[in-house]
Amino acid sequence: MTDYVFVLGKNWTLSIAELLVLLQNLNLQFELRDYTRNVAIVSIEDRLKVEDIIDIQESLGGCFKIGKVVMSYPRTLVEGAFPAKGRVRNENRSTLKECEWVDRVWRTVRGRKIKFGVSTYPVIDEKSNIDLKRMTLGFDEWIKKKLMTNGAQKASFVAYSEPDRRRPARQNTALWPKTIARHGLLRSPNSEIIAALTEAELKIAKTIVVYDSELQQYRDESRPFISSETSTSPKICRTLLNLAGAKRGDTILDPFCGSGTLLMEASMLDMSVIGIDIDGNAIKGAEKNLLWLAKDIDSHLEFSLIRGDARQSAELIGREVDAVAFEPYLGPIYKSTPSVAEVDRALKELTKLYNETLRSVSSVLRENGRVAFTLPEIKSDEGRLGIQIDRILKKTNLEVLPLLSKDHISHSTTKDSKLVLNPNRKVLPERKIGQIVQRSIIALSKY
Repeated sequence: MTDYVFVLGKNWTLSIAELLVLLQNLNLQFELRDYTRNVAIVSIEDRLKVEDIIDIQESLGGCFKIGKVVMSYPRTLVEGAFPAKGRVRNENRSTLKECEWVDRVWRTVRGRKIKFGVSTYPVIDEKSNIDLKRMTLGFDEWIKKKLMTNGAQKASFVAYSEPDRRRPARQNTALWPKTIARHGLLRSPNSEIIAALTEAELKIAKTIVVYDSELQQYRDESRPFISSETSTSPKICRTLLNLAGAKRGDTILDPFCGSGTLLMEASMLDMSVIGIDIDGNAIKGAEKNLLWLAKDIDSHLEFSLIRGDARQSAELIGREVDAVAFEPYLGPIYKSTPSVAEVDRALKELTKLYNETLRSVSSVLRENGRVAFTLPEIKSDEGRLGIQIDRILKKTNLEVLPLLSKDHISHSTTKDSKLVLNPNRKVLPERKIGQIVQRSIIALSKY
């Protein structure tokens, strides 16, 4: 078994759920060894090549770094070496200072110029009894000294000292993907080192791959047709594809394709795609985007676009598909908080739309195929209201696929209530602060 660190996105629960489903989809033998709000530690039995890890990262929407574990330390050792408060234990620092794992990361250093950086991830961002900045800079200095002792011509490190852009009050001790790319830290002999704290351990890992945020930004901003009202996040699209069990070579249906973001993400994963949308302008925009993508990546894309109603998907496409993934129409855009009566009316109409759509798409979905999509949760003047799942499943041959399988997380020994994962969830939230219409994600399987 080989241990890997997966650095999670801000929706850590959804990130873990997606990761577990993807590894199952790939038929890998694995175990979720530990997790925090920032990382998941996964043991994988299968022998994976670097190319395999890169493929996993490219498929994931909710993780943005993967590293291979090279060393584990007891957390108590780190707490004594870098306490947020109290006396430093010099013997603890001496043990960590040896950095014996450096020889596993850099096997040949003599005469070479090496640049590196350490990214530290706490258990929970809001609190830590470890001085994260001192710990990160301590490892930076120790690694540099070790490399020079081993014969490197030059060793220098990159340290991120600016405040966190999303939450300025939080200690920022991790390098962003753009920073890693800018300094070439994944080009040999350079490297990024992940220092991932769990409740019991410190995992040291060598980063293998990071999410290419610059490439994604380029595609988002350069594609010819952009619609802020109908466009879905590329990361969420990847998550939906994974939860739907989509694999390379599969045919994917998006019955609410809009400007084609999900179709583009699926195409980049070597899938054939079919998009349906009732808006003719959206279909034209999706076609422009897919043709632009084909030219941009210099590859032929297999796609079919149809103007029509999602509720007539079966009649419109007339053939079997391997998976269905989509973000449907989520209801009205509210300028102010609606009343319960307004929300009830909207949810009633949406329930009918979703049920009729699922009845249609399930008839063309292959046996044991899956569907993944978003559902609205609307904040009314008396609280949040959502879709009743049993109603959208009426007269379909679909059932809820539980997320966060109990088989993988039931062994968790976490002591912090903020880290508890409730297994076998029907839906998982995907929310943005301040929005009246929030989303949750659901996956279904055909029986």
